[in-house]
Amino acid sequence: MLKEVKMSKVIAFVSIKGGVGKTTLAVETAHALANEFNKRVLLVDANFSAPNIGLYLDLTNDVTLHEALDGTFLHNAIYEAHGIDVVPAKLYPEKEVDIFRLKKIISKFKPRYDFIILDSSPNYEELKPVIAAADKIFLVTSPDHVTLVTSLKAADIAKKQKTPVEGVIVNRIRSPRHEYNLNEIEKISSTPVVAKIPDNKSLARSLYEKKPLGAIDPSNKVSKEIKKFASAICGLPEKQGGIFSKLLPFKNLLGKEVVNRELLRQKFYESVL
Repeated sequence: MLKEVKMSKVIAFVSIKGGVGKTTLAVETAHALANEFNKRVLLVDANFSAPNIGLYLDLTNDVTLHEALDGTFLHNAIYEAHGIDVVPAKLYPEKEVDIFRLKKIISKFKPRYDFIILDSSPNYEELKPVIAAADKIFLVTSPDHVTLVTSLKAADIAKKQKTPVEGVIVNRIRSPRHEYNLNEIEKISSTPVVAKIPDNKSLARSLYEKKPLGAIDPSNKVSKEIKKFASAICGLPEKQGGIFSKLLPFKNLLGKEVVNRELLRQKFYESVL
């Protein structure tokens, strides 16, 4: 059985396409890490031109990431919401800032947190400093050809910057018969799928109430899948007793994403030994 691991990782959710659910995944993963696994989490809205985490969580944005990038101490831009420390960005910035200072300003906070989660912009140029600041990235895509191929451009940036791409999260699965399956996505992306998340009407309630879905409906299918993904990046088993580790030799009995999460779990665990 794996033991709980103390670590400080900067993780980014990326895609070069809007509307794939990066912000939802960033918020829900941060919430699961903080509330289900008792991790210290800093959630940063690094969508510099079209931020929405502040709107998503109903936060006051008097001081934001933009001010921190312009010289204000980052701790002045940290707000608390649902057990998470959050750095929103300014919806209407008054002036341009040096977005490549992101890595420098968050690096000082790595010792204070177990995880720093970065939401990102779909803008190609704005994505570069996010990937540069991250220790590991996860590609977010829906299971259609247009989104997947477009999202892979983010992997090209990561490869150039030598930031590891740890996996693909397939989001907003609606009609599996008419969408890529996990084998096809892995073949096209050359990257393991670590979570498959169905489209769900409850996400509309989350947006309406301005709360993470994990806070208002923890038994929802989306919430459960996010918890499984969060357990993997904590290096913890999905179930007590490490049942998935025992079943790994019989991986044909498990879903591809479950096997990939187990491998991801081992990788995160071993990386801090």
